[in-house]
Amino acid sequence: MNPDPTGTDPTGTDAPVTVTEIADFLQRLRALSRSSATTGVGAGRDATAERAVVLARKADLLARIAAQHPDLSPPAATPSAARPDGGRA
Repeated sequence: MNPDPTGTDPTGTDAPVTVTEIADFLQRLRALSRSSATTGVGAGRDATAERAVVLARKADLLARIAAQHPDLSPPAATPSAARPDGGRA
């Protein structure tokens, strides 16, 4: 399998998400939240870059969790299945 060069998976693979990775992410998110509260939202480029890194990590973790559990993903809703009138307005 080819690793995604834009992903944030530190192993470079689609390895299962570990409790440690989730804990590290939450710790970083909390630190970012606390720094935003003390310095004000949008305190500069460093805060913006850090938010981008945290969001990329979040997306990577959620994508890997979803890939680990494809049976838990809901099927795509079709207009006829989502609406009792068969998708007609």
